[in-house]
Amino acid sequence: MRLLRDSVVVTSVWNEGPFLLEWLAWYRMLGFESFLVVHNDCTDHSPQMLRVLEKADILVQKKNEVDPNRPPQPQNHAVATNHRLVKNAKWLWSSDIDEYLVIHVGDGSAAALAEEIDGKGYGMAINWRIFGSSGHEHWEDTFIRHRFRKSALEGSRSGKCYKTFYKNPVEFGRIRSHGPRGWRGDKPWGEEDRVFLLADGSRFPDYHPVENKINGTPHDRVTNKMAQVNHYALQSHEQFEYKRGRLGAAAHLDRYTDQFFKDFDKNRMRNTSALRHEDAFRKHYDQLVAIPGILRLHHLCCADFLKFMADKQGDDVRNDSRYRYHLRMAARLPHHDPEEEARRNVWWRKLWRALRRPT
Repeated sequence: MRLLRDSVVVTSVWNEGPFLLEWLAWYRMLGFESFLVVHNDCTDHSPQMLRVLEKADILVQKKNEVDPNRPPQPQNHAVATNHRLVKNAKWLWSSDIDEYLVIHVGDGSAAALAEEIDGKGYGMAINWRIFGSSGHEHWEDTFIRHRFRKSALEGSRSGKCYKTFYKNPVEFGRIRSHGPRGWRGDKPWGEEDRVFLLADGSRFPDYHPVENKINGTPHDRVTNKMAQVNHYALQSHEQFEYKRGRLGAAAHLDRYTDQFFKDFDKNRMRNTSALRHEDAFRKHYDQLVAIPGILRLHHLCCADFLKFMADKQGDDVRNDSRYRYHLRMAARLPHHDPEEEARRNVWWRKLWRALRRPT
């Protein structure tokens, strides 16, 4: 797909190492040029993975020391707002790791969508398409887009929320999860093309970066015509139970409840919209895992994730065959730092012997 010059994707992450590579390969496939990943308080191996990817010129990563009394995501977005990649960008897309932009116009690239917007609007508010659990009980290390293929119907009320793809982010005050806030452009918002469009190409005057802080569209305006955001909010039941009781990253609310699961477990139709460009995706994914040390760090992140989930349930992760598999794979794969690898070989042997002891 074509490259969208001077474009940037911004995301805020915490302990999401197992999901980084698929998400990153997807957006590289769409033709976005730069990536800014702001992370906070990670206890998995994702910071190491991000540093290796940064060294390979794949992305820019920034660690943020957040105030624990406030939601982390807005604090990470504040850091991103002031970063050079955002200030110099002509187009910006802000996305969570469980959100995949699917474009239906032209060749399916970000450049094709930008061409549809340019001259008519300053950006596009793109509605969610909610994907349910597909009945999967347990997490597996597979591509999210392959495993979860059942979604809500088009136009469903569950898709009212949107994410925004917009130009000249420096003219807005700050990045927000669903749409930017503040306006400092040369013309008033709402004049000429200073307006957001919806994914059917119609103007969306309800959105105003100063006067109207909204995260969604009216139900009768939900559309996935030109683009949609495949939102894999739940994934497996095991993953949701791990989230249960955790305060949300965007707002400190107890959102992961039974009602949340019911609202987002939408499995009304088979939906393979994110599988249309699989050959192009695999090319970008294979490029990432070919970077020395990346696949090893991916397996370590998977092992970390399994331990986090086991600890939450009070289980011994050493009894989980998935955990043992990922540690074995990590031990067999090359380290990104050969000298460090030599030092750690002794540690790996000791750990593996400990895991094989009966509990």
